[in-house]
Amino acid sequence: MIRARLSPDEKWIFTNWSSEYERSLLVTSFTVRIPDWQVIHAKYPQADIEQSFINDFGMIPVGLWSYLISVCQLNRVPIIFEDGFEAKICNMNIQYPAFKQFVNGLFEKSEMTPMDYQVESAFNLVRYRNSCAEISTSGGKTLMAYILFRFFIYYLGFKHILYVTPKTELTTQSYNKFRLYDKENGLDSDWTGALIFAKAKKKEVYDDNIVFGNYQSLHRKDSSFFEKYDVVIIDEAHHGAADSIQKILNACVNAKYKIGMTGTFPSEGSFENFVLQSYIGPVVYRLTSFDLINKHNFATPVFITAINMKYLGTTDLMNVQLALKKKEKDDVDEGGRILRAEQKLVWDSEVRLNYICGIVGGAKKNSLVIYGDIQNGYGKKIYERLKNTTTKDVFYIDGKTDSKTRDRYKQAMEDDGTGNTVIVSSMGCFTEGIDIANLWNIFLVETTKSENTLAQLLGRGMRRFPGKDKTMLIDFVDDFRSGAKGSIDNYLYSHGKKRQSIYAKRGFPCQVYDVDLRPKIEAKPIV
Repeated sequence: MIRARLSPDEKWIFTNWSSEYERSLLVTSFTVRIPDWQVIHAKYPQADIEQSFINDFGMIPVGLWSYLISVCQLNRVPIIFEDGFEAKICNMNIQYPAFKQFVNGLFEKSEMTPMDYQVESAFNLVRYRNSCAEISTSGGKTLMAYILFRFFIYYLGFKHILYVTPKTELTTQSYNKFRLYDKENGLDSDWTGALIFAKAKKKEVYDDNIVFGNYQSLHRKDSSFFEKYDVVIIDEAHHGAADSIQKILNACVNAKYKIGMTGTFPSEGSFENFVLQSYIGPVVYRLTSFDLINKHNFATPVFITAINMKYLGTTDLMNVQLALKKKEKDDVDEGGRILRAEQKLVWDSEVRLNYICGIVGGAKKNSLVIYGDIQNGYGKKIYERLKNTTTKDVFYIDGKTDSKTRDRYKQAMEDDGTGNTVIVSSMGCFTEGIDIANLWNIFLVETTKSENTLAQLLGRGMRRFPGKDKTMLIDFVDDFRSGAKGSIDNYLYSHGKKRQSIYAKRGFPCQVYDVDLRPKIEAKPIV
């Protein structure tokens, strides 16, 4: 039997066990491998590639309370919670009928009505003091956050809420939406709010009901700044593994609630999953993209076309194939060199550039072009080629583009009813939390394997817009395969297959086409 109780500061779960088996079960269950452990192990075989989330005294971070329960249930080990554990984890005084009544009253003068899943998800976050909601992008997380804010301030009587975002655009966007929701509900905005980001106006004292800030700026504040907050809400909480967010959460020592919302909670059993649960809490409500589109009819379907492109000349193709054949299976460094060599071939290819820009330039509706690393300049190449070969309004965005300029480009696309706008943006700038409803086409022109990035990218196309029945995502894949019938995959092609498996996992239909862009050599007649 395992016994569990909370520490006096309610940050830890003290566990006791009655057998060696139970101790071993907890240690094994709460130990995971760190990110990139294969690479580290290959280079340094003696390195420690595991991290334990239970210490020698049986202490577990409080956010892992749900996982502790599931481990015991799965292994049929009895667990007893002591000293009012459940009441400290779960606010038993809040019942769904009362919460639903509050929400109905909040929106009684409004033309908009929250979806049932939004109300249920918000209720679960209110019920459990350390918890997360995984709601698909386009599921209306900001409206849920607004409901939570109003409930905490006007129903529970809390005074100070901290709303943490990953970037400036989301900081200002969230603040403006809260004010807009008040206006649409016919309510006086009798609460005070403040913004914290690099160029925001500084204040001597932040004694506001709610402070919206990006974590890059917030983590520079002294620990005393965070002591007043009753509630901390982490938007796009999958960033929770970042040291700066962990510092913020640790500094909110008096917070009664620590809540996270994200469209992409890290996969179960991963190191990132354990970290996020440790600092915030488990997922207490989950809504997938598939359910949002097909069950709730609340988002635009996204259809994916993957185009496998053959375009390398004979010499370049032979060099890639030779490198792939010679590479030792466990040679991590050589694998990285081959990948970088493949990427350089991508950046240098005029054939590829012309093909992609021809497709983007021929699109009849507004389009978003997503590229990867700004250092290689590929996004600039596409931007300049489109500017010179099309009559479209083409805008370029990278990390150096200020927020006001980005907002201006977004608004230009939103207002364009002709479908003549193209935004060429880096992955980091326009894959997360950015609202553009009048977006019909997305072009992924450089590689990624990140499920979080892809989920956010798909979400850009799920925003509803009058007359829009679908969004197209075109995924360009570089096919440098070798061997009999292409049996040896090059790295970029392998990345493409990984993306296709992620699309399938998330319920998005994907069609794959092979395109040979190599020049055709006509056979000369024999004289």
